[in-house]
Amino acid sequence: MHLIMDKAALEAQLVDRARDMGPVLIERACQAELDRRISKETDRDFREAGFYRALQPARYGGMELDYGAQTEFARELGRSCASSGWVGGIIACHGWMGGMLPDEAQGEIWGDDVDAAIATSFLPVDVSVERHGDDLHTSGRWRFSSGVDHCSWAILLVLVPAEGGDGPPDPVFVLVDLAECRVEDAWNSAGLAATGSNDIVVDGAVIPPHRMMRVLELRGEATPGSDAHDSYLYRLPLFAVFPFNIVGPALGAARGALDAVIGGLTSRQSVTGAELSRVATVHQRIGKATALLDAADAVMAQLRGEIVSKGKAGAEFDMAARGRYRLNLGHVAQNCCDAVDELLPLTGGRGLETSHPMQRAWRDVHAVSQHIGLVWDLQTGLYGNILLGHGSPDPKL
Repeated sequence: MHLIMDKAALEAQLVDRARDMGPVLIERACQAELDRRISKETDRDFREAGFYRALQPARYGGMELDYGAQTEFARELGRSCASSGWVGGIIACHGWMGGMLPDEAQGEIWGDDVDAAIATSFLPVDVSVERHGDDLHTSGRWRFSSGVDHCSWAILLVLVPAEGGDGPPDPVFVLVDLAECRVEDAWNSAGLAATGSNDIVVDGAVIPPHRMMRVLELRGEATPGSDAHDSYLYRLPLFAVFPFNIVGPALGAARGALDAVIGGLTSRQSVTGAELSRVATVHQRIGKATALLDAADAVMAQLRGEIVSKGKAGAEFDMAARGRYRLNLGHVAQNCCDAVDELLPLTGGRGLETSHPMQRAWRDVHAVSQHIGLVWDLQTGLYGNILLGHGSPDPKL
């Protein structure tokens, strides 16, 4: 019980620290978008707060908090700056993924530096992979690696050809030392503009077996690194619950937009002189946005409770459950989009000014919803396919 209380208290501290950072993140937001990455100062603040170590194994200096802690502080950060919330939460998530790697690889990452941060990319482009005995040799480009400029290591997805060339490729995560790679400044996006989601270029990396983990081994059973830790965290089905990591900033940004709109309406008048806070359609849009976000919060709480309780009990995450997580998390993202769509017209032309928080929240929320793990049409189609007995069209699930 004492350990449980300690973890709950630690999580609450992280959320409080995120809330306290709000004013300075708001001050930095415009420049961060111009720079297309969070600042060194923000990265330093995040490290000092402990955000990156939230899900990192305790054996290697991490907090090993319950799953979803990263989403809670990322949500709070997102109220002020969704890009900052995205980077803070996603790097914490990568520490969770690092705990699934073979223990030898975990020692390489954190053995000499418990503050080492990990980037990822799930999008290989023009990548070659060859088997050389037990090793893999790989070269190519990986896109959309959020926060990579602040990381020392990267976990990259490769598609390993079947032995003998007969059969589908095997998706495998490989660990690379970013000191041996090249990071190219390639991120220019309308939304989540300050996440620095740049490209990683690898030229002739040799990947030994201890730096690999097969994606098909990450579906809710023992993972290559889970036996090194006592926590259920490193046995969770990765691709089923991964969207939980990234939807937090959208929830926060949408709430921040609602707060900004309500605050702005108290002193505004229409062109006819009417007090906007007394206009019925304004009331309706505020009410709709609030209902959408309250429903999203309720879904998140229910999902987190189920994921954590099943994980701790060692229960099976069957295909239907894994598909439903993706469905409901996609619905949460869609609710956030619908909420900011309701709110944007209430700010008028002012809401489109680059200094106004509404336009940034609108762009960022819609950008979050474009992540492949949250796209609403994809998640509804995936779950419908499962319910009709055809299985998952995504073999990684």
